[in-house]
Amino acid sequence: MKIFLLLLLFLTLGCEKLNELFLEEDLLQRPPSKRCGDCHARIYEDWKKSRHFHAWVSEEFKEESENYSKLKCLSCHAPHQVDPLKEPLLRVERRHEGVNCIACHFKEETKAMHGPYKVWSPPHPSKEDKNYTKSEMCAGCHQKTYKEWKLTRVKTSCQQCHMKVVDYTWIMDKFPFYFFHSRKALHDHTFPAGKAKPKDLKIIFRDGKLSIVNVGIPHNLPTADQGNPKLYIFVEIFYDDGKKRVIRKVLSAQAKTALRYLEPYFIKIPNHKKAKKIVIHIYRKLSWQKEKEIILVDEVVLH
Repeated sequence: MKIFLLLLLFLTLGCEKLNELFLEEDLLQRPPSKRCGDCHARIYEDWKKSRHFHAWVSEEFKEESENYSKLKCLSCHAPHQVDPLKEPLLRVERRHEGVNCIACHFKEETKAMHGPYKVWSPPHPSKEDKNYTKSEMCAGCHQKTYKEWKLTRVKTSCQQCHMKVVDYTWIMDKFPFYFFHSRKALHDHTFPAGKAKPKDLKIIFRDGKLSIVNVGIPHNLPTADQGNPKLYIFVEIFYDDGKKRVIRKVLSAQAKTALRYLEPYFIKIPNHKKAKKIVIHIYRKLSWQKEKEIILVDEVVLH
């Protein structure tokens, strides 16, 4: 019955009149993200779980920015408007929301919401913008990582790894608006950092050296524009005489020692001719993590 009445209303008034009837003008006045959640509830709840949501209020950022006194650090943590390849300006209102819905989707120059789909959205004007499927959309804030990715010449975009499709459904989940368009790919708005898998790292022993190669992550591992994620490498060397030696390495984004894509990182194995086995453990710790987590355990048997 509701669908029939909606169709009748559409045929009677047409698109233009329906736009006027359903337009919610406060949506074009930079509302709080919770307001966006009225129609995009699932996306809103996912965003609240993301690091984008915590970008301004996290204890790590407060400390690194010296309680918001380092001005150059601030704009990406509460951007006014996110545009391809441009570093954003610092937002005035609701900075506690971090990288919020309006920052990414509302454009001042068009007074409309922008996104990757062409949709009819009576509550507010909507514009299709294919930049939302490209890495350049992320580049304004993630400049270092974008440059690293660009050097790899890999076609996989940031979104394909960090905004994977989680469902095919209505992106607008409030009646009656979800009847105005078909189901579409819903992308992950938790923006997961991602975790390297064992297959992403290649371990080779040759000529007395152990090489570790990042073969699966198309940017430095770890990577960061701010913060200092780390990779911990523990190499246990077991010798014929029963003795053991441990080599520890810490690689980090800020120290510029991270694993570059397809470039081997070498560790010299002392007295390697008398070694019978090498065991490698690799851990990571993201900037906001308290504890390390395992990525890989591998073993090289020499004889």
